[in-house]
Amino acid sequence: MTDSDKTAMVEGVLNKLKKIADNSIKKENFRKALDAVTAASFILEEYNQYYVDDDLENDLTRISEKLVTPGFTKEETNENTILYYDSFGFDVRALALVYMHALSNLGYKVIYITKAESKDSQPELHNAVKDGDVIWNYVSYDNREQEVKDIHALFEKYKPAKAILYSTPDDAAGMAVFKAYEGIVERFKINLTDHAFWLGKDVFDYNLEFRNYGANVSVKYRGVPAEKEIVMPFYPYHRDREFQGLPFDAQGKKIVFSGGSLYKTLGDPQNRFYVIVDRLLAGHDDLVFLYAGTGDDSEILKLQEKYPGRAYRIDERTDLFELMEHCTIYLNTFPFIGGLMMQFASDAKKVPLTLRGEGCNDENKEILINQDSIEYDDVDSLIAEADRLLDDEAYRLERGEKLKADLISDKQFEQELQKALTEHKNRYEVKIQDIDTTEFRKQYMVRFSDKTFRRVIASGNKKTLMADFPDMFIKKAYNKIVKKENLNN
Repeated sequence: MTDSDKTAMVEGVLNKLKKIADNSIKKENFRKALDAVTAASFILEEYNQYYVDDDLENDLTRISEKLVTPGFTKEETNENTILYYDSFGFDVRALALVYMHALSNLGYKVIYITKAESKDSQPELHNAVKDGDVIWNYVSYDNREQEVKDIHALFEKYKPAKAILYSTPDDAAGMAVFKAYEGIVERFKINLTDHAFWLGKDVFDYNLEFRNYGANVSVKYRGVPAEKEIVMPFYPYHRDREFQGLPFDAQGKKIVFSGGSLYKTLGDPQNRFYVIVDRLLAGHDDLVFLYAGTGDDSEILKLQEKYPGRAYRIDERTDLFELMEHCTIYLNTFPFIGGLMMQFASDAKKVPLTLRGEGCNDENKEILINQDSIEYDDVDSLIAEADRLLDDEAYRLERGEKLKADLISDKQFEQELQKALTEHKNRYEVKIQDIDTTEFRKQYMVRFSDKTFRRVIASGNKKTLMADFPDMFIKKAYNKIVKKENLNN
């Protein structure tokens, strides 16, 4: 399928979803309208050829105005109360642990909200704030109109002075509520998905960016005012856990480790991530490759066939830090790098070897201090460094110590977050400069396929769209049963 075919296909489905949303709003069928806006936003995140869609933003505003009416004023808010809305609902992945731990230590009363499916499945998050004042709340995502009402009710019950939006790029329900409290509650967005499309360009007062790249994308491509931008780097939160072991006997072996969603290793026409792994395994008979993550593992299966007993894939684990400690070097994913994994590797004193993409590569910057020291322009130079790290233990240990020393500490994070929340600035300078994401966005076009539509639209929590896309729902069911299609790949 050509790029023009993909573009035509996306535009056709998007236009249909926008018409559904518009008609549903007019008929006050807000559940269906929210489903359509959510589906369109998710597709645009996966497609990622532009960063803002004004039609969807307008739909979000109309829905918010109809469904959410604030019942208190700014003067009636509770000063030390922060509402933290987390639509990801992860336990150890991403940034919820980092922020919740800091907010708890800073003495805030935190009203935490996430999806009902995450209840009783976040032991690490609960442990991180066990000494803090946290009220846990769970809302169902099966009916987005009811979700809006439930989140709205929690705003009204607790009247927070501040609210943090930590949402997936397509979460129309959560954003509709946040949008309504403009001028009443001070709203902060944690911009985790700084490289891709997201809905809700004006549902926050301040945008917490973990690097300047995100700030530049927000200002140039999303139209976010520069004065709303705050740079807030993060650190890899973890607590000591019992190591769960390896899927092989590591005696006398060295391990090159990598991890994250497997899509991050796919989409490169030259398949360089797997070329690197292949060459390292061929050059070091005592080396084993281990990957932790889920998705399309077809390339790993090829390695397993070529190098029996020397290539393994496991699911993500809660003992990630301990797993990293037991490995020799870390190979970053490519063409999409893993930012948090780079930090975990550095914290475990493992060098996260990273291949730079061609042209402007700003989207991969600012995750580590002195990041240039672990980046390589081509496969040969990266492999040369990997060879040295594998063969020279003293050199490997020296590099690991330096990387760990450069990480921001948990206490520094708390201090800078407090400044961001109260003064709307901190020690980190926001540097706005012109950037071009054209080459980066091409990678999304390469891996986009019609599977996205079935995965996004024909889902259990968007049943309101079944009558409009019957073929999609039928094909999804057929492919799942007959062809064993895995839409999570």
